[in-house]
Amino acid sequence: MAILPPPTGSTVMDPVIRSGRYLAVGTTSHLHLRGCWHVWTTDGTYIGYATDPGLISLVIARHENGHTP
Repeated sequence: MAILPPPTGSTVMDPVIRSGRYLAVGTTSHLHLRGCWHVWTTDGTYIGYATDPGLISLVIARHENGHTP
């Protein structure tokens, strides 16, 4: 699966968070004023998003245990 860009009207936040084989990119938009962190594997597979950077590890754990978004 290709890496998709953030939704139109989104702003990418710094920093990009890397956790092992995963990459999380924070974005803000009119829908998520506080931010949303989209998580991909390093091979480009989108695995989900977290509404707080502290939840990124939960998104990764769900993916590693076979749960899909």
